[in-house]
Amino acid sequence: MLDAHLEEAPCSPANTRPAVLEGKWLDYGHMLTRTAVDPVSVLEGRGESLEELPVWLARHAERFPSGAALGFFSYELARRFERLPLNPDPSIPDFSFAYYPLVKTSPRGASDTFQTSRGGIADTRSGFDELRFSTNVERIRQYIAAGDIYQANLTEQISVELDGQSPEAIYERLAPGDASFRAFFKGPYGVVISNSPERFFRVSGGRILTSPIKGTIARSDDPARDALLAGQLLASDKDRAENLMIVDLLRNDLGRICTYESIHARLWDIDPLPQLFHLVSHVEGTLRPEVGLLDIIRALFPCGSITGAPKIRAMEILAEIEGRPRGISMGAIGIIRGVPKTDHFEMDFSVAIRTMLIRDDVAVFNVGGGIVYDSDPRAEFEEMMLKARPLLEALGPGAKDEVRTLEAHTLQR
Repeated sequence: MLDAHLEEAPCSPANTRPAVLEGKWLDYGHMLTRTAVDPVSVLEGRGESLEELPVWLARHAERFPSGAALGFFSYELARRFERLPLNPDPSIPDFSFAYYPLVKTSPRGASDTFQTSRGGIADTRSGFDELRFSTNVERIRQYIAAGDIYQANLTEQISVELDGQSPEAIYERLAPGDASFRAFFKGPYGVVISNSPERFFRVSGGRILTSPIKGTIARSDDPARDALLAGQLLASDKDRAENLMIVDLLRNDLGRICTYESIHARLWDIDPLPQLFHLVSHVEGTLRPEVGLLDIIRALFPCGSITGAPKIRAMEILAEIEGRPRGISMGAIGIIRGVPKTDHFEMDFSVAIRTMLIRDDVAVFNVGGGIVYDSDPRAEFEEMMLKARPLLEALGPGAKDEVRTLEAHTLQR
C-alpha cells in the first residue's frame, strides 16, 4: 500500500533496485549506457509526497556529488496539478526515485547489460481491437467537431502473458539502435522497460529543451524509397499541423516558467529509427531565476504530445474513452543530478511511450497516436501497430506471431 505522505526509505541489501539508462540521456555522448545498483535511498508515493522531492535530492546530491536519482512519474500524477478524472492503479506509485551514489557510464554496446536466458513463449491476450479503436477515433472526432479540442492522443492497452520469460531477456531483445531513451528499472511495483524515442525535457545550465514527436511513417529496405518516405513525412500537411499544435502547447507551458522572449522553436526534423521515421520539433527557453524543480513539473507534466490540445480537456476526454489507468506508460522516465536551483543541477526525462510494466508474468503497455478531425481510423490503427511492433517482437515468438497475423493491418516497410 502506498502512503499519502512518505518519508525517505533506506534500501536493504536485498533490494538492490538495478537501473539502466541507454541512449542520449543528458547528451554527454551520442549513445551511452548508464548502470546503477544499490541506492542509498528511495522516495516514492502518491502525489502529496512530491513536495519532499527537492529537499531529498539536495540532501543526497550534497553527500554524493557523483550520484544521481533515477526514476519515473506515472501519468496519473497529473491529478495532483489539475482537477482531472484520473483513477490510478493503487499498486503503482505516482512517482518513484532511487538515489544512487554511483552511476557507471560506458559506451553503448561495449558489453552485455544483462546475463539473460530465452524463457518461454509470449501470448497476446488483449488489445488490437480495430473496431473498438475505430469507434473511439470517431468519438474523438465528434469532440473536435463540437469545439472541445483540436487533437487527442488516443491509446490502446496491450497485455501479454510471458510464460516465464525474464524481463532482462526482453530488454536485451529490443533493437540496440531502436530508441534514443531506453530504460530498465526494477522495484516493488514490477519491472519497467522503456524504448522511448522521445525526449520530454532536458534542463541544464538554466536552459530547458523539449522535443515533441508528432508524425510517423514506416521505413523501406530500399534506400531510394526510404528517402522518398522521409520526404513524404516532412512534407505532410497533416503531420506538420499535428506537430505544430503540440509545439504551440509546449510553447505555452514553457511560458509559465521561462522568460518569454527566450522561448523559440525549431520545427520539423526527421528522426530515423530502424523501422520508422518520426517528425520531431524542438522548443527551448531560459528558466526564470525563481523557478524550481516542482515548478517545472507542474508546468509541463504530462507531455502534451501524449495528451492533445487543449491539454486539460483532452485528458478529460481520454480518461472517459480509454477507461483505465495509463500508469507509468505515457508518464515520464528520467535522471536527476545535482542540487536543485544551482549551476550544476541538470535533469533529463523521456516521454514514457513504447514503455511496458512487467509483473506477475504479464507485460502491459499502451500504444497509440494523435487523432485530429481528418484522421482516418484505419490509417491510425496501422500507425499504432507500427509503433507496437518492436515491443511485440521483443516479447518473443508468441507476440511475433501476433504481429504476423495482423500484417494486413500494418504499414508495409
